[in-house]
Amino acid sequence: MIPADSILARVQSLPTLPSAVARLAALVRDERSDAFDMEDAIRPDPALTANMLRIANSARFGCSREVRSIRQAVTLMGTKQLFEAAATAGFLRIIPETLPGYGMEAETFWLHCVAVAVLAEHLALELALDAPDLTFTAGLLHDIGKLVIGSFIAEDAPALALRMQNGMSFVAAERDVLGTDHAEVGAQVAGAWNLPPAIGCAAKWHHSPGLASKGTCEVMVDLVHAADALGSSLGYGNDFGGLARRVEPGVVDRLGITPQRLERVASGTFDHIQNLAGVFFTSAGKVS
Repeated sequence: MIPADSILARVQSLPTLPSAVARLAALVRDERSDAFDMEDAIRPDPALTANMLRIANSARFGCSREVRSIRQAVTLMGTKQLFEAAATAGFLRIIPETLPGYGMEAETFWLHCVAVAVLAEHLALELALDAPDLTFTAGLLHDIGKLVIGSFIAEDAPALALRMQNGMSFVAAERDVLGTDHAEVGAQVAGAWNLPPAIGCAAKWHHSPGLASKGTCEVMVDLVHAADALGSSLGYGNDFGGLARRVEPGVVDRLGITPQRLERVASGTFDHIQNLAGVFFTSAGKVS
């Protein structure tokens, strides 16, 4: 079992999102904030500004004309999408070249994160749901706990492998061997980064959606859970046991998911996911 203080120390030592992202998270929740406030939060970070403008001009945000300033981006995109762009650019900056213990390179991990974000939004559209704010960001950051416990996973890899050979899921094996899992740790990271509570909620419960609190968080958790399972089944950035994931029956019932609807979402998002992942990966100066 991992001592609690070891996990806490690793969370605290993890590189954080740029301070501008934390400031934006607070501004998004403040109805009094405006484009000038957003620009003031981002302007001190030239690298984040440049990457955000590149992302803002991508097909993801569908702006009708070229975005040349943060203030213009707020006007054309809105505060929610601006925060999504900032969180995306900031998150990609801190992903290591490889994730120890999970057998994934940075690009593979990133493809999965983007796939879950896109699939969660498109699932909401396909199911005619009013997707909660920041569903894209919640999907993007659902696996942030892996950045913390990957090294612990690597140390206990034989014990984890043995449990999986005996039919245990990877997440269950994490809990059994480590005393926690990447979902629970992800919620701790979201809290340490001062992200909106719903993002931490989605990270914590995306593998066990039936345990999520009822109310505003439930729909987002269900969407991220279903998108994670769908993304893994489609081969987007699988880690150990990824192809074995399925959408929980309770989520199927609550959302009204059918195989036909999942197939439409899968076929309608392939190009979007590939293009978007490439734009983000290039914007961070990483090699695709």
